[in-house]
Order: sequence, then structure tokens, then C-alpha cells
Amino acid sequence: MAVVEDFLQHYGAHDWDALAGVFSKQRFKRIGPYVDVIDSSAAYLDFLRRVVPTLQDNYRLLPVRVVYSGNTAVAELIERLEVDGVLTDIPEAIVFTLDDEGLIEEMHLYLQQPGGEPPVGGKDAMGHKEA
Repeated sequence: MAVVEDFLQHYGAHDWDALAGVFSKQRFKRIGPYVDVIDSSAAYLDFLRRVVPTLQDNYRLLPVRVVYSGNTAVAELIERLEVDGVLTDIPEAIVFTLDDEGLIEEMHLYLQQPGGEPPVGGKDAMGHKEA
């Protein structure tokens, strides 16, 4: 079972036709980091075809690790992109739900925001910067 690794490989190659093969034929939903919902794999592929080419040439989605448990997989990733002229690494996690055939039927994206401040507790709620 390597559907998430296949997802990352096809995404990285911008091979949207191959990427279509990793999604469930029965149902698909992608919930983004802003609780935005895309409820079909066709609409998600259209979104990627439209958005990814607008990113700089040095844009990458780099895998850190992928863990499977039952019908769930979690991918810890680094989204590397240019922000205000500075190459920036944004830690990201995607939680995947897999169908009975081992294909992706749901994706939930979560981002960490470097340089932010917690809305509750402010800087006093933060630890130190070193991981």
C-alpha cells in the first residue's frame, strides 16, 4: 500500500492524469487548511491544474514521513514556496482516509504558520523556537 507515496510522486511531477488514479472512484472530499471543501476528485484536479502553475519554479511539496494505520494515512510534509521573495518552509500534515480498495477518498490539510502568534495566550502561550 503506497497510495500516499504515489500521490506525492505524481503531485511533485505535476502529472495530474496519473494523480487521478490515486483517488476513490466512489467518493472524494478534500478539506483545505481554511476549511474550504472540494467535493470531487475532478474539481480537485482542476484546482491543482489552475493553482500549482501560478507558484514559483522552486515550489515543492517535500515528504518527511508517511504513516499508515488501517484505512488512515498521515503524511508529514514541508511545503516549500517563495513568500515575499524569500524561500519559506511551511510544515504541513495531510490526513488521508482510504477506501476499501486503498484509494484516497478524503484529505484533510493542516498547516503550521511560521512567525504567527497563538490567538489565545499570545506569546506567553508559545514555547521556544528550536524544535
